[in-house]
Amino acid sequence: MIEQAIEESPSEVQGPDTLVISVDVPGHGSIRRKVICPLPMPGSGRGLVGQTVGLRHVTDDPDHVDDVLVVRWPSEVTRALQPLRPGGPGAGLARAWRFLAQCAAVVTAGGILLTVVMFIGVVFTAGELFADLPAWFRPWEVLAASAGAAVLGPLAFAFCGARVTTALSRSRRMNPTPTPTTRTGESSC
Repeated sequence: MIEQAIEESPSEVQGPDTLVISVDVPGHGSIRRKVICPLPMPGSGRGLVGQTVGLRHVTDDPDHVDDVLVVRWPSEVTRALQPLRPGGPGAGLARAWRFLAQCAAVVTAGGILLTVVMFIGVVFTAGELFADLPAWFRPWEVLAASAGAAVLGPLAFAFCGARVTTALSRSRRMNPTPTPTTRTGESSC
């Protein structure tokens, strides 16, 4: 368990926190190990205090505070350390779906704004707002299309977001991350 987060003394450049991890070792009591917080922001280790981690160590000597290898971090650290651009077999497909989701968000925003303008022009000004536009411009059709975009855009966004998740989950199934096992000299806290 992460017992304490130590912030370095204030200086010109403050680095990441040092985490003190408490390990209950059967027959040896509790030992402490120190590790640098993987989150780069100073003070970010405070949010990890009380969280459990999985770690490996070689010796049970309490004086070897640097004898530690963390193999499982809390979920917020894992999410923060994930790459912004996913890799693997489903990554290309996930990026394509993410791009389409962003396009759907733009269509939604544009549809909402255009619907408001067209509604004001058609209903409140009785079409006089569009009197100087070409004859082929039909305000009621534009109003209907923009209202449709405002309604269907969020549905398209949700669909594309679900496809991104599906593509990334297929990628993870094809490349599973190894799960650490506990062997002699290892502890899971």
